[in-house]
Amino acid sequence: MELDEKRGIMKLVAETEDDLWVLYLSLEKGDEVIAATTRDVSIGGESRRVPMVISIRVEKAEFQQYTNRLRIHGVILDAPERFGVKGQYHTINLDLNREVVIIKEKWPKYIIERIKRQAERARRVLLLLTDYDEYLIAVPMLQGLKILVEAEMRPPNKEQSQVEENLEMVVRDATSFASTYSSEVIVVAGPGNFKDLVAQRLRGKYSVYVEHVHSATRNGLSELLRRDVMKLVMRDYEISEGVKVFERVKDLIGRGSGLVTYGKSQVMEAATLGAVSELLVVEDLLATEDVEGRKSAEKIMEEVESKGGKIWIVPKDSPIYHQVRNLTGVVATLRFQLN
Repeated sequence: MELDEKRGIMKLVAETEDDLWVLYLSLEKGDEVIAATTRDVSIGGESRRVPMVISIRVEKAEFQQYTNRLRIHGVILDAPERFGVKGQYHTINLDLNREVVIIKEKWPKYIIERIKRQAERARRVLLLLTDYDEYLIAVPMLQGLKILVEAEMRPPNKEQSQVEENLEMVVRDATSFASTYSSEVIVVAGPGNFKDLVAQRLRGKYSVYVEHVHSATRNGLSELLRRDVMKLVMRDYEISEGVKVFERVKDLIGRGSGLVTYGKSQVMEAATLGAVSELLVVEDLLATEDVEGRKSAEKIMEEVESKGGKIWIVPKDSPIYHQVRNLTGVVATLRFQLN
């Protein structure tokens, strides 16, 4: 991610489905988006679909979940002159690993923080590939994937004691690196049963995902990174954090603590006083089509962010979505009671 805040220009590449979702929530009607696309144009009396880089003024955006695609619809502001398409409507289909430039008059702080948090969250995942006689540990970083260790171990053959020794070595290294990088999630992958033994030792202390790959090597790591498990990990993390917040909401309401408020006007009042600790907002309040509704939600979010509160967007596939929606879609826990 590159941000020129003075000019309002952000350049980024979505690497996961969750990145696209965060990007979708960041787009507003009136933003300018620059990206590569294809379009049918008339050349020599024939209609051809040609690649080009264009700029559009955003009218609306549509996130197509599970298709790894974000559709951005708007009027073409700039395009190669020879195609004569300026002023026409166009839809950019933004796929994974495609660069996009977004230009806003002003980037709200909560959006910048959310995009940074999305990038930061990847670093909370430790990747562990292991077999009976070798293992590899890596961690995603903002600048790319960092290999922390690649090591071979003594093949166990029929020696159960050697299996145990290798198992302890792998778990010890994984635990050490997880502590160093503040990893909360470990993806354990490998070709055989040894990965399952490792996963059993790590469960309880970490959230553990297990995946089959053909080797505990760099080739296996490349295979793992292409799997849906990586998207699932990121999605589960975001959703689970929101669920934890809502569990606190229910507990505080149940105890009659007076430390929960909901509804836009009530939450805005609490935010202005610096009382909001955590804020849950359902994603449909940030729809690009509802300009006024989005602006009112953003004012609350900006106020909460400026006073040090944390914000969680609740997607429609979250188990708490309907419960938060029934509480007006805007729910906050408070640092102190309000009169």
